[in-house]
Amino acid sequence: MRKFGVHLGFWLVFFLMWNRLLYFYVNNEWNRLYFSALDTGLILLTFYALYAYLMPDYFRRRNLGRLIILSGLVGLLLAGLAAWIMGLLLQNMIVPIHFDFSWTYKDMQYNRLFMTLLGILAGIFVRLALDRFELRRSLVAMEKERSAAELTYLKAQLNPHFLFNSLNSLYSQLELGTGDPKQTLSALADMLRYQLYDSGQDLASLNKELAYLADYIALQKLRMDNCEVNYKVAGNIENLEIAPLLLISFVENAFKHVSDNLIENFIDIHVLINESQLDFTCRNSYETSTTGKGIGLYNVRKRLSLIYGERQQLMIKEDNNIYEVSLSICLKS
Repeated sequence: MRKFGVHLGFWLVFFLMWNRLLYFYVNNEWNRLYFSALDTGLILLTFYALYAYLMPDYFRRRNLGRLIILSGLVGLLLAGLAAWIMGLLLQNMIVPIHFDFSWTYKDMQYNRLFMTLLGILAGIFVRLALDRFELRRSLVAMEKERSAAELTYLKAQLNPHFLFNSLNSLYSQLELGTGDPKQTLSALADMLRYQLYDSGQDLASLNKELAYLADYIALQKLRMDNCEVNYKVAGNIENLEIAPLLLISFVENAFKHVSDNLIENFIDIHVLINESQLDFTCRNSYETSTTGKGIGLYNVRKRLSLIYGERQQLMIKEDNNIYEVSLSICLKS
């Protein structure tokens, strides 16, 4: 509503200024209003044709030739229509003209083309200026988000609950002689190394990100004896990069809220790579729907939007005590 008010106020001011500055030589007030309304209406229509439709189309397609051709067609169409309407009004004297009007029909057409050109140029430059402003604002927001994410990473590196569980599992292996304590210690060391040296970058190797997930899942499985956990990766993961610690929030959420008392307790995590397309799915059984409401998933949604924009799609659904996250990302722009 506020945006509509700004636009309405601008065009009212534009109309009044156009009326006083361009038609000051017209003595009859009604004639000034008549010609100012026709000029302003034509410029307004052309402006919004560019601002609302053709420029967004150009931003999606990045086709300058298409923009020029469509802008020319819109200008010619609106100018021809406006000249035809003015001709009808003048020929039939629907609006009486009280001054010496010496234009020919060709002069009127040239005048209308000039008005549409003003609308086209205004629509292009205003949309470009707003797009640049939005880009700068997004960059500032991304910088703030990255700073907040760095604090989150630091907290995750020193998460006492996770470290306690991992060290307790390691101690049990050493005390009882079960499992492979060396492998557990190696997985924990690899995770901490990734968090310390790789998570601070804008992008990290997809190979390392998925290895981090595998280590986390392996450590969590040590303390879960009533839940079936499946983790599968398919496709070529080489030479691809992803925002670090992006997928771990969904996996952490699954282990946090997975059911304990259902007949079949499970967590299924699948990663499919098709060229530069990553499809990530995480499903888990649950008893009480407390999933998907924490600040961790809220932050990861914001990170996805800021970093990948329209190149990502996140879907979360709950049905029949199954919580499912589906994420698709185009890793290369």
